[in-house]
Amino acid sequence: MNRKHEITYARAIFCLIIVAVHILSNYLRDVELQDHNRMVVLTFQILILFATPCFIILSESLISMVYKDKLPKNFLVKRFKYIMIPYFTIGTFYVYTKYKVDGNEETFWQLFKENLLIGNWYGWFVVVIFQFYILHLIFHKALSKANPVVMLVISFAISLAHSYLMYDNDAYTNWWNEFYPLFHRTNILYWLFYFVFGYYLGRYYNEVLTFVEKKFMWLVGSLAAVTLLVIYSIYQNDVTVVQSNRYDILLYSSLAFIFILVISKKLSKFNISFLYFIGEISFFIYLTHKIMVYYMAKYTFHFIDQFFMYNIATYIFALSLSVGLAVVLSFLPLSRFIIGRNSINSMIRGNYRVE
Repeated sequence: MNRKHEITYARAIFCLIIVAVHILSNYLRDVELQDHNRMVVLTFQILILFATPCFIILSESLISMVYKDKLPKNFLVKRFKYIMIPYFTIGTFYVYTKYKVDGNEETFWQLFKENLLIGNWYGWFVVVIFQFYILHLIFHKALSKANPVVMLVISFAISLAHSYLMYDNDAYTNWWNEFYPLFHRTNILYWLFYFVFGYYLGRYYNEVLTFVEKKFMWLVGSLAAVTLLVIYSIYQNDVTVVQSNRYDILLYSSLAFIFILVISKKLSKFNISFLYFIGEISFFIYLTHKIMVYYMAKYTFHFIDQFFMYNIATYIFALSLSVGLAVVLSFLPLSRFIIGRNSINSMIRGNYRVE
């Protein structure tokens, strides 16, 4: 398969957006705003929540695209090495920070169990991605023979029903909280539609993208209409929870994914080194940026009353710290088990080779 640069660009865009989501969370937590202004910022934040579902969708699309008919040997083992080992490595540092710096009264092991083993920290999305790999291993043959439309409709109904009931039905929520052993956001029922959507998009990637490019204005119109529905849900139904497993962004996130993919394909005609570089280390940025935001916000807090100054400064410094750390770590042996699979080291060595 020829390397599709738009996928790297799209991955970078999703990554950059999710950093903004968490910086806005910091801002809304630390500043007192009038109700109207708070709702404006909150609405914008909810509208960019699609980045996490899109990143998760992309993980399945890539697998489906590359391995259409047969999976390689040690499929799960290789993926465990490159996403779960970084999950535990960086997650352990996160837990240690929580234990030492925050002066938490719980023991380190208690925090390790409650956060990493259960998935109750911002790296929970990795648990979802690994579940996607397991589902792909089990169901890829069945899905390849099934009717895509039927499977999409069924999975959408399941994910929508589960997401809505978890939000609105206490009895349903309490049942899952009692019997589901992991962090509730990792429940695959939230993400089943995204898995099926990602599978078929990857399997029929060229056909889908060709069709959407021809009908691009229809995509824009559909995305605009669904965006209005999300805004309606925020203001009329008072659904203001900032979580990427919201029931009202299932369709919105899927359309946003295709939209960003088409835009990325147009951008791929240009050599945008920044996007390519960010795309290569996006997984590491996902796992470390919130730690960086935590520390940088202490310094940029002086600008808290200036919305743009605070958020832009925190964004630039937090992103720079994650990128810089990735570059430094890339020179260490076995760095791929910390950063994830990437080509940073080879790019740098190639650029600075001494003849």
